[in-house]
Amino acid sequence: MPAYVIESIDLFIRPLPPDRFDFSIGKQTGPDGKPKPPRRPAAAGLCRMEMRDTRTGKTATGCSGDRPSHGWLDKRPDISAADKLRALIALLHEARDLWLAAPEFDSVFDHWLDRHEAIVKRGQELGHEALSASYASAFFERAVIDAACRLEEKSVFQMFQEDRLGFRPEKVHPELEGMDFPTLMPAQPRTRFFIRHTVGLSDPLTAADLPERINDGEPETLQEYIARDGLRYFKVKISGQKEADIERLIKIWDVVPQEMEPAITLDGNEAYQDLGEFATFVEALDEKAPGLFQHLLYIEQPLTRALTLNPASKPWIERISEKKPLIIDEADGSLDAFKQAHALGYSGTSHKNCKGVFKSLMNLALCFRFENEGRLAFLSGEDLSNLPIVPLHQDFAALGILGLEHCERNGHHYAYGASHLTEGEKVRLAAYHPDLYTKRNGEVFLNIQDGEVECASLQTIGFGVRDHPDWSALEPMKTWLDTHYPPEPPV
Repeated sequence: MPAYVIESIDLFIRPLPPDRFDFSIGKQTGPDGKPKPPRRPAAAGLCRMEMRDTRTGKTATGCSGDRPSHGWLDKRPDISAADKLRALIALLHEARDLWLAAPEFDSVFDHWLDRHEAIVKRGQELGHEALSASYASAFFERAVIDAACRLEEKSVFQMFQEDRLGFRPEKVHPELEGMDFPTLMPAQPRTRFFIRHTVGLSDPLTAADLPERINDGEPETLQEYIARDGLRYFKVKISGQKEADIERLIKIWDVVPQEMEPAITLDGNEAYQDLGEFATFVEALDEKAPGLFQHLLYIEQPLTRALTLNPASKPWIERISEKKPLIIDEADGSLDAFKQAHALGYSGTSHKNCKGVFKSLMNLALCFRFENEGRLAFLSGEDLSNLPIVPLHQDFAALGILGLEHCERNGHHYAYGASHLTEGEKVRLAAYHPDLYTKRNGEVFLNIQDGEVECASLQTIGFGVRDHPDWSALEPMKTWLDTHYPPEPPV
């Protein structure tokens, strides 16, 4: 008899209050010159998976969550934002049905890989981008890992350390045969992380950039966030407009605390469609902003995903990488995308739970192999969209396994703390995680001290989530979609 049986899977939506202020990334207009639509709705998706251990008869509830960022997953200009969202949620339900169609299994990893391949195939049949299928697969991956952890009464770190999930990266990357993954993990989970503060294209840098203040008690400018939180890691969005980007970067460099040896990363979000133009930008930035350039760690996804993995780009990528490492993000839509990109001259890829936990761990193993061969390779910690409870906690728990020192982690910066949660959830959040959260003005906020957060309290039974969401306060995903985004009537 198989060890595990999935008994039910439910999908929910948690509506979110409006952002404190607008956030903008990449190019702000489409090919038609019109402003681009929002990348995501004011909502977060959550998954609840009931699973039983046939050996003990015990049952456990696993969970996962992500914001349905349809505009990041799929940037095709000929599909409306509403259609992208409806298609993404339909794909999530297709993926749910594929998991329920094969509910019995022994190895969590083997079964995930089988279901992942089925979801990718279904996504291709429905015309989805590879990244969307990867997102749909990862949505259920974390829930099944969480449920398995709870059934074994272990933390996710312990489950990988003790090889209880059947993780076998060589089944995807044969060259990793014989690599003992637990020996690659840190001896103890990392629980302290520097926060890499995202600076969006429209974010005010100083008080002079504010047309009017929100006056909600929280910082409103980059300068104010630096002063309060002691920040020294920054992730800056670029637009693909060379002169405007360099001018803004010089202004940002004047604001960041240079006495603290700041570290900067740039994120293009596929803003560049011409390799020569991007190379010119990198060379001009080196010339016009040498101080910032010296402290620049890497540049993330500067090119469109189609251009990223084009073999013809290899000479350009190698030339640019001699100045600064390049990493992929939106182009990381398949299990072997990082390996393909690395062969072209890219140095790394982003870790995001929404792209897959097993994938990131396999990529970590690939990094060790590449480094042993004398080739630079690394993972970065990204994802602006993580909010408490589930997405934020699970991503920190995954970073604890990956051992990364700093991560993009300020989705809270555009929201007002944990204002999207119920009062009961906020009480438990503060009680269970006094290291990770603090209270201000009657609200719960991420506790950033000297630019860092401490989250040892997430090393609990399960995948980083001690307290599940209040399921009764959420809406079924399909009900929410039909109410807020009904299909357009046929013409």
